[in-house]
Amino acid sequence: SSGINAEYGEHFDTFFSVILKFSSVDNSIKEEAWRIAVMGLQQHTETLARVFSSERLDHQSKLAHLNALQMEVYIMVELFQCFEDEAKGAQQIITTKKGKGKKKSEEAGSSWSGSERQEGLHSLRQLLDLNLAVLWDPPVVHETFVEQVASCCYKLLENQEVVKCKKTLEFIFHVLGVLIKRYSHCLGACMKIVQLLQQHEALSSPFASLMLVCVRDYDVKTVVAQVIREITQIEPGELARDTNATRNYCNFMSEVGATCGPVVLTAISSLLPHLDGDSYTMRNCVLSIMGDLISGVLSEEGNEEKETREVLLDRLELHIHDQNAFVRSKSIQILTKLIGQRCVPIPRQRELVEKIVSSIQDKSSNVRKNALVFINTYLGCNPYSDKLSMESLKDKLKEEVEKLKGMKEELSPHEQDSQSTQESQDSEAARETDEAMETDDTDPETAKKMEAVQKQVLIVQYLRDCVTFTEQMHKVIILVSQLLASKSASDVLESVDFLVSAYEFGLKAAELGVRKMLVLVFNPDQNVKEAVVNAYIRLYVKPISGKKCGPETVAKNLMNMTYGSTIGEIMSLRELIKLLIEKEHVSPRAIKVLLDMVVDKPDGIQPHELNAATMVLSMVASSDHTLVSQNLGLLVHAGFTGDVELAKNTCILLQQGAPAKKQDQQEFTRIEETHRLVSTLTDKLLSEFDTPAVDWVGFANEAVKALFALCEVPDNIMRELLNKLLLKTFPPKQGDLLDNMDDAAPAPNPLAGLHMYRLLSMLGQTALSTLVHLDTRVLDQLKHRSAVRAQIEENKRENKLKRKGSSLNKSLNESGVDAAEEELGLQGATADDAEAEHVRQVLEREIVTGQGYLARFVPLLKQICSCPQLFPCHRIQNAAVLALCKFMLVSSSLCEDCIQLLFTLLEKSTDEKTRCNIMILLHDLIIRFPNLLVNWTNKIYARLSDDAVKVRQTTIRVLTNLILNDMIKVKGNISELACCLEDEDPKIRSLTKLFFTELSKKSNAIYNVMADIISHLSDPETGRSQDQFQSIMKYLFEFIDKDKQAESLVEKLCHRFRATRSDRQWHDLSFCLSLLSYNEKSIKKLLDNIVCYHDKLADEEVYSNFTAIVEKARKNIKNDDLLNDFETKLRFCHDKGGGDATAGTDEILSQMKDLIIKPPQPAAKQTRTRGRRKKVSSSEEEEESEEASLEPPPPPRTRPGKRKPAPVSSEESDDGLELPTIQHSTESSADSEDFEITLPKKGGRNTKKPPTAQKASRKGKSSATGRRTRRS
Repeated sequence: SSGINAEYGEHFDTFFSVILKFSSVDNSIKEEAWRIAVMGLQQHTETLARVFSSERLDHQSKLAHLNALQMEVYIMVELFQCFEDEAKGAQQIITTKKGKGKKKSEEAGSSWSGSERQEGLHSLRQLLDLNLAVLWDPPVVHETFVEQVASCCYKLLENQEVVKCKKTLEFIFHVLGVLIKRYSHCLGACMKIVQLLQQHEALSSPFASLMLVCVRDYDVKTVVAQVIREITQIEPGELARDTNATRNYCNFMSEVGATCGPVVLTAISSLLPHLDGDSYTMRNCVLSIMGDLISGVLSEEGNEEKETREVLLDRLELHIHDQNAFVRSKSIQILTKLIGQRCVPIPRQRELVEKIVSSIQDKSSNVRKNALVFINTYLGCNPYSDKLSMESLKDKLKEEVEKLKGMKEELSPHEQDSQSTQESQDSEAARETDEAMETDDTDPETAKKMEAVQKQVLIVQYLRDCVTFTEQMHKVIILVSQLLASKSASDVLESVDFLVSAYEFGLKAAELGVRKMLVLVFNPDQNVKEAVVNAYIRLYVKPISGKKCGPETVAKNLMNMTYGSTIGEIMSLRELIKLLIEKEHVSPRAIKVLLDMVVDKPDGIQPHELNAATMVLSMVASSDHTLVSQNLGLLVHAGFTGDVELAKNTCILLQQGAPAKKQDQQEFTRIEETHRLVSTLTDKLLSEFDTPAVDWVGFANEAVKALFALCEVPDNIMRELLNKLLLKTFPPKQGDLLDNMDDAAPAPNPLAGLHMYRLLSMLGQTALSTLVHLDTRVLDQLKHRSAVRAQIEENKRENKLKRKGSSLNKSLNESGVDAAEEELGLQGATADDAEAEHVRQVLEREIVTGQGYLARFVPLLKQICSCPQLFPCHRIQNAAVLALCKFMLVSSSLCEDCIQLLFTLLEKSTDEKTRCNIMILLHDLIIRFPNLLVNWTNKIYARLSDDAVKVRQTTIRVLTNLILNDMIKVKGNISELACCLEDEDPKIRSLTKLFFTELSKKSNAIYNVMADIISHLSDPETGRSQDQFQSIMKYLFEFIDKDKQAESLVEKLCHRFRATRSDRQWHDLSFCLSLLSYNEKSIKKLLDNIVCYHDKLADEEVYSNFTAIVEKARKNIKNDDLLNDFETKLRFCHDKGGGDATAGTDEILSQMKDLIIKPPQPAAKQTRTRGRRKKVSSSEEEEESEEASLEPPPPPRTRPGKRKPAPVSSEESDDGLELPTIQHSTESSADSEDFEITLPKKGGRNTKKPPTAQKASRKGKSSATGRRTRRS
């Protein structure tokens, strides 16, 4: 014993010196010291193992071994820490240095690796496995020794490289596990774990694994509960403040709850109070642990703690409506997992679904997404049926109820009493039946009958639950279908997934949602578009089984999608089929099936099936026009032998025969007048002209389009066809047409009115198709011919130059070639302009005017439109107005001649449909002839107050499209659009909100028109109540989100107080000021301009609005002196104005000077400088131009001998803000309104740009920022 003690005492100083001077010692000495320390500890461990097993140690031997052991462990632990510190420093150098320094640092730190760590930990583990307590007296290992070994392990865990090595972690876990199990390190470990979790995020998962090792390998369960209790004893306020530490705690406890559920369940009482804490992270953690306990512990078979499960489920459901969106989302996620694992009892599922369905309309997109995932999971895991057809379930329920009644009638009265017929159709009755069977003395036959009744009762109850579940899902589908229009992509994606699942389960309400999905194929989000296409592939091409449908099934599914479709759905379906063909999901065999169906018309096929097949073929042909050209004869033969609807769809199909791509158009051969298609189509039109109960107009419109798309000279065909229709409408020996139109008098031709209506519709479509034909196809053909001629001329020039042999001539001619090529390019551009001008002149003079074949119908159209009393039939009037508008689209001269008549009809027509059609066609007229309709804009805005809701809706749609496409200036009548925010019709309100939302996406658009809106709506003569004004302003001021905009509006609204005439205007302006967001600059502007409104502060409502401004500003502004100064002045003006009404402005202002606490710094004077402007960024210049558009120009200063400055134009100044009266503001805004177009305006005033605008245009800053340059 004395020898051992002396040996280690002799060499201890050497190791201690190495530890003390570790940074300056060579690597070889360090490695040697480590090797000897490990070897010595291992040898001593083997010696102790032999001694403990064979001898009984005396007191001296114990002391000798103990001293030696303590020295060895000290050396081992200290060397561990020294090596770790060195490795950590080297690692930091690696991450900061580059190049050669990085390479040297790697070489310097390469002596310490994972194998050395594992060797040392293994030695410590072997030592701790011995019964070391016998060396101490009393036999309890000293706490210092335990802490020394444990500190080594914790030091290692602070190194990220160690955390990444699983094998090293296992050694550490086992060392700590032995310390906790055998050396009473439980409390110390808990404190150290909590401390390290607070500082190191990466230790959450390793410590969770340590807890699992303690529970599984060492059967130490108390350490888990103790660590959780230590964490839960932290103050909730501290958890809310230190979010990083809280997140680490939560990650640790969540993993422990998932791996050590039964142990965590014992500490659940300490976790539940944190569900009411301030930290949402901790609430999420507790909810996650509860979910793991329910699924992993409390839902196991044979578990008797059902009450605990119900309590935890109640707490989970309670947080579905938590105030924090992350907690709401987390609780729904956990419940989704429980539903998928079937851990929620069926009786409480219905109420749970009702609660989560309300979350589908949550304001948080993440909550909505998880609610949809829950509903989809619940539908897929429902315990009822895989086919949930409401009709079949109700029929089956009715049948089983009747069967149950018959079975009960077979029982005797005594047996019926024992059956408890009071609630025989629910599960309670079934339980009563069990009790009756057990207690009553019944014969076997009766018992058998009662057992059958009991089974039937369960069947009825099951079917009733199925019906209830199906009805619940139908309600959910209606809500989910509304989310298809959401702006959030996650909402749309989850809604699509749920609707597809509901459709596969046979829920009838899902069919409507699947139809609504069609429009999403035009969604700009590629993920949404892809999801929709995949959804339809899953429904109609590859069902859930994964087996691809046959061509007949695919063709039938595509036909089913056309039944009952609207125009928008048909367009969407066309795009969908195009995408399916591109992805090769619609095979040529399926197309062949559709074509055979149309051409062969098999027995038993219905007319609606033929129409559907023709529609699908037209959609396919839009992607491949050769389908029509290769089967033209068959389609003409089969398509016009049926009803008018089939003929109409055939015409739509034939239109696709004209290629859409320009390169294909040049190779396309049009048909002659003698083709069979022309004669067949005209004969069909003439034969059905007298048939009243068909959609002849729709068929005729599509027929005209088909003729213009396919024929070589469609105008000759249409001239002949119109002559024949004219003869049918006005027979040579027929009486006056007006007599035929009189319903009271007997008419010789009862179909005269019908003929007139159809003829007028045909005229309008002919004019429109002629315009499209000349402006697109003919113009493209002329340009192509011109390009071919130019190419031929260029080839001739090149060949001519090549024949020249002289080198001198060759060099001279090369320069001539360059000049010729340049001249040819100019000639090509001039030729294009000449061809476009030629087409325009033809449209202007030779179609609906002059000697054009449609010009002779213009007097008839004018007469019908101008004399509605002569033609009382609304259909004829509507058709005449539509035809006249389409004629006006062709020629600007006719448009100018008839525009007054058109607007007169718009105002005075009693037919709502006519006014709507005029509004729609006015949109096209403004786009085609913007200069002609510049002065008629007010008439269009006037329709916003039309009595008919449909007209107002149409007007808003038209104005939205024109304004957003910059065809109409926003200023002027924008306030009338703002009034529609308070319209009685909800759809009009929705359309108006959509307009302002889209307008706000343009830079400063809402800000620039806010002055006009406030000026108009605050005028009492407009008839808007104060509540309506405030509601409109609340919505519009949400778009004022820039500080500079708010500051500028503050100043302008303050100046606006001087022009007010009534208390109502004071209230409105002060309310608008209270809606703005304020910073220190805005408050200073309010304070500087207090002279503008100080006399209005005596009014209580104005004063309350300004005090609200102060309260709002205190949340964002830290300058309390400024706010206190402003509040004191407000209170003074309020009290002074209310107490002494005779006090003048000068007197009040002089008294206010003494109240100044900290006056704002005066603004720097702006002086006009000569020379070049200082360069500013484009964004700053944009803001300056915006402020310049709102601020009034400074008063001109004149000097002797100097020329007065030129007056500022009405458009350059902001008449909407600083005007003496509001009436003048409104009139000036209206007068200054104009269209901003690209065409030159004849006879216009020649004005110059202001200097700033000229400089901006020279620098190109207006184009760089994407804004339109203001006109002077």
